[in-house]
Amino acid sequence: MGAARAEVGPPAGVVEPGGRELPPPPPEPERLFAPEDPPEGCASGDCVPEPAVLKLEEPEPPPPPPPPTAAPTADQWRAAVERVRRTSTRHGASLAFGRLLWIRPGEVALAYPRSADFHKATISAQSGRALVEKVLAEHFGAPTRLVVEEAPELAAAAAPSLAEEDAKTRDAYEKSTDAMVRAHPSVRAALRLLGGEVEHIQVLDRPRDDAPRPEGEDEQARPE
Repeated sequence: MGAARAEVGPPAGVVEPGGRELPPPPPEPERLFAPEDPPEGCASGDCVPEPAVLKLEEPEPPPPPPPPTAAPTADQWRAAVERVRRTSTRHGASLAFGRLLWIRPGEVALAYPRSADFHKATISAQSGRALVEKVLAEHFGAPTRLVVEEAPELAAAAAPSLAEEDAKTRDAYEKSTDAMVRAHPSVRAALRLLGGEVEHIQVLDRPRDDAPRPEGEDEQARPE
């Protein structure tokens, strides 16, 4: 059996011997649809697009909180009370008996114990409050309202007033001065010579010249 022979015709546009031109091959049919996916299809994952990577912008860090407002020191409050005292001795002394609750921008709050009702009335009166608020506004450089709290528990929980602190300081000063005088060599020698004893020592000077006097105290102590 002989081998099959493939006959290959001349290419399009070639003229055969004899002068006859062969017709060109028919054009390829137009594709109306996109080419199909490979046989394995989407099961192989070839036709699944890669997920887009979302780049999230990191949020800006929140601004740092403002620094806490420092609580007023005893010296700062004392300076304000002394400013009032220089304007009015009576109102400055009564203000010193108030127990400080807080100092806020534009506001000062006090509470008075029942033992200082007289001073509370002095400050709470319309004329007294107006004077104190005017001087406090000048001292702090802004309008300042004076609040006098009525709740007894607030006064009980508050720190001692300036007047109470000064009275405690004066009491300790008088006790230490009394002990120092009694133990002084000159006093002891005089007692041995005269055969007497010291009954009471009245301290005339003060640990602070501007300390408010407790209610009922005389303007100046006199020797007995």
